[in-house]
Amino acid sequence: MLGAEREFVINYRNLARKHLKHANERLAGGADQSLKYAALDLRMAMEALTYDRVAAYKGEFPPSEYETWQPRKIMMVLLEIDPMADKDSSIALGLEEKYGVPTPKMTSLGTEKVLGLKTLKKHYDALGSYLHIQSLKSARSGKDINYEKIRGRCESIATYVSEALSSPVFNCTIGMFANLECIECSKPIRKRIPSGKDSVTAECFECGATYTITNESEGKSKWSPHQHEIECANKNCDHKIVVWNHELELGRQWECPVCKGKNTFVLAIDFKDAPN
Repeated sequence: MLGAEREFVINYRNLARKHLKHANERLAGGADQSLKYAALDLRMAMEALTYDRVAAYKGEFPPSEYETWQPRKIMMVLLEIDPMADKDSSIALGLEEKYGVPTPKMTSLGTEKVLGLKTLKKHYDALGSYLHIQSLKSARSGKDINYEKIRGRCESIATYVSEALSSPVFNCTIGMFANLECIECSKPIRKRIPSGKDSVTAECFECGATYTITNESEGKSKWSPHQHEIECANKNCDHKIVVWNHELELGRQWECPVCKGKNTFVLAIDFKDAPN
């Protein structure tokens, strides 16, 4: 349809493969001066793998974080959503012969190797340091650039990225979810419930409304909105309104529909003299 907005989709795994290929070609060339370009390609391959992983959680990920190009930061947010998001996993299927009893015959579909937070912390910034001119402090100390060390790190990362891209299964996001239509804006909310947690906080990415989700019996969940009943500050008016947590901001105002007075959220201290 003309004029319709289409979602912009990037194939991050293909991008990672292209950057890995370029990095391997530069490493195979043997020239020390090519190592910084190999490091750059490997950093971009790591970024592509990270964003490919996050894309699988897009519906659960805050848009403001999803569109921020900081791999370590978004991986940390992702781990808040799913503590197993950066862990390797294997998938196997089998026909259950008796209900509720695990089948003894399982067929493996493969193992996924994930680029995790630990690897990002260890290598991503270290690769970045190779992309800058040697600092005055380093030059004055007489330290030479250790190209052998740089090459070793690049080769190690290239192997890890290659293994991640060779996984026969990838971006597995199996989990237990709670769903609700936001009572404020009617947009659907889908929240993952990590194993072992009795309650989690969910946010509507459309309007900012938040809820506490509590696990109940028989796979059911209870959604408690983060709301407060606020009285009009006019002592002669008993009207009340309901506000959400994210609406409790200093300086925010509203007009009372009953007395027509203006109410403002303020930060204040009430002082009273000590009794005689």
